[in-house]
Amino acid sequence: METERIQNGQMIAAKDPAADTDQCQEQQTKEQLLSYIRSLRARMAGLERLESEHERVEQALITSLQEWEATFNATRDPIMLVDKDFRIVQANHSTSRLFSKPLGTILGQTTHSLLYGTDLPPDNWPLKIAKQTNRHEDAELYVPQKDAWIAVSADPVTNDTGDIAYFVHIVRDITHRKKAEQTLAKLNIELHKTVKDLENSNREHRDFAHVIAHDLKSPLRGIGSIADRLIRQYSDKLDDEGNNQLRLLIVRAKRMSDFIDGILRYTEIGYVVEEQHDVDVNALLTEIIGEIVIPDNFEVTIEQPMPIVRSERLRLKQIFQNLLSNAIKYTDKPKGQIKIGCTEENDFWKFSVADNGCGIKENYFGKIFEIFQTLTSRDKTESTGIGLTIVKKIVELYGGKVWVESKVNEGSTFFFTLPKAKNQGDEKCHY
Repeated sequence: METERIQNGQMIAAKDPAADTDQCQEQQTKEQLLSYIRSLRARMAGLERLESEHERVEQALITSLQEWEATFNATRDPIMLVDKDFRIVQANHSTSRLFSKPLGTILGQTTHSLLYGTDLPPDNWPLKIAKQTNRHEDAELYVPQKDAWIAVSADPVTNDTGDIAYFVHIVRDITHRKKAEQTLAKLNIELHKTVKDLENSNREHRDFAHVIAHDLKSPLRGIGSIADRLIRQYSDKLDDEGNNQLRLLIVRAKRMSDFIDGILRYTEIGYVVEEQHDVDVNALLTEIIGEIVIPDNFEVTIEQPMPIVRSERLRLKQIFQNLLSNAIKYTDKPKGQIKIGCTEENDFWKFSVADNGCGIKENYFGKIFEIFQTLTSRDKTESTGIGLTIVKKIVELYGGKVWVESKVNEGSTFFFTLPKAKNQGDEKCHY
């Protein structure tokens, strides 16, 4: 309360100390009340944010659950959650398709009862084994009741204490695959048997061919020997025509013997297999040139360095022998020239054997590689017509090709390719 007093002749109001104290307390109360209000508002705002966060988390969980359920049901494999008694507690739509039953009738049942119609699972049932081992188990099993094959897997899921809470159980129908495998296995057995039969048949044919060749060549040798003896002992008693006929008989008997040898060599290609080696073609050519009879009027030139190729040495030798002999046989010039070359073409070596002989008409380019085909009469040229056929068969057996380019009266060039070995991709020709 305020009181009045006179000071310097004037009346002034005097303050009551008690009133000041009340005002101070009132001010403090107001400030505390405002602080409480601000704190309450802050707590309410926090609760609102927390509630909003809870709603966001709840919505995220719902969305995640929906996505999981959609994925779960979209999976083509039948997936089930199975309790420790092997009863299905949850399953996707593929499970319904597997058992051809609605999900409502599947839940609560066991997969072994649905598949086998038994109360107890088979001893090799992965769920039963996984319950014992507490680890992933799987198996491929036959279900005779349904004449079907299934792939079964079981993965135990444990709780915080390490005990099994439930199993993730997958059963997939693999009947089509298993039957395809069985069919393939049966076909492989039949194929193996067929290959064996073919090998036996080929062996019998080769043996038969050798026997026939021996039986045919024996009288041919006899005919040749008799004709040769007649010429030596009775040439003076025969006229020129008689002697010429005997000489022709000897030539034709030898030609028939060469025919038989050529046929045997041809039939052996692809059946009699040597081990493949790295063959130095330069050294091989030197050997061949030293073995075959090259007339004095012939010049043989190796134009490019020859490579080392992976091949059967005998087969490669047969190729060059036949091509060189063919070049000599059909060269009609006073001075014969044979040029041997080699170039690289991607994954192949391309070899060439060129001559300056009589040449070949273009319409005969394919015919000369056919068996027994010759361009001149056999009485004029000693040729069996098998050499180029052997070359073609060997080259194609290795995955290459052979062809000829020629001009009449100018000469011919025979080309053939052989694939490089895998480790020869960057290897260069060398002497």
